[in-house]
Amino acid sequence: MAKPPASSETKPFTVVLPAKAAERLEVLVDTGLYGASRAEVAKNIILQHLQELWKSGKLPG
Repeated sequence: MAKPPASSETKPFTVVLPAKAAERLEVLVDTGLYGASRAEVAKNIILQHLQELWKSGKLPG
């Protein structure tokens, strides 16, 4: 069954990473710490870092 739409607007985004970084994302997938897929892990890491930058005042908005 398809997921319901997210509560906030989303935008598809493609990221190309070095092979070693992709392998490390797979390690995180195996732990389940950040998500169940490489895309979910990458999304959660990016969102967490953006939030930290915003809270520290390094990211306006």
